[in-house]
Amino acid sequence: MRDQVWSRPETVTEAQLSFPYPERAPAHLWLVGLALVLWNGWGVAIAVAAQTSRMPVVDAVTTAYFEAQPLWFVLLADIGPFAGLAGAVALLLQSRWALPLFVTQLAVLALANFYELAIGTSLLLSVPEARGATGVLAILLLAQIAYVHFQKRRGRLN
Repeated sequence: MRDQVWSRPETVTEAQLSFPYPERAPAHLWLVGLALVLWNGWGVAIAVAAQTSRMPVVDAVTTAYFEAQPLWFVLLADIGPFAGLAGAVALLLQSRWALPLFVTQLAVLALANFYELAIGTSLLLSVPEARGATGVLAILLLAQIAYVHFQKRRGRLN
């Protein structure tokens, strides 16, 4: 083994030396990415404000709803907005992690709502505006997942 001589390849092409970077991001990826950072950052701010009782203009029913949530549920539900913010940052970085983070955000929203519906504590049962807001949120989450999936298929995420 000691007598073996390690040799360098005779010809090395530039393609062999380069790392696989995604193609240059188009302007719409930056616009959508920045919009998603703002949108999901706002979601994180709302989640933190709700859990720390610092939401402005909240009625007594909503305040009681948030105060009655067990800690494990609060922690689970708060994963959603944080995953969305991380997904938006990952999109700006053109990371392949953007898609699973956005899917996690949607899954957490679905799990949290199904759990609360099953135990009968969901605001979806008593507040019509909550049904509309949750529906719009789900549609927007599906749209961001579709956008990121399209960017991944185009080879813009690495």
